[in-house]
Amino acid sequence: MNLPTMIIGLVVLAAFVAVVVHLVRRRKKGGCGCGCSGCPSAGMCHPDKH
Repeated sequence: MNLPTMIIGLVVLAAFVAVVVHLVRRRKKGGCGCGCSGCPSAGMCHPDKH
């Protein structure tokens, strides 16, 4: 492998790791980590506060 190939590979790997870390942190906050619009379980995550 030459240097430019390794650098591009590291950049792609860093982006992938950043996305995975972001999704894990969102999931730990609660919910499924994909947003609530159209989610059939949205009522379980965010019950009505009447």
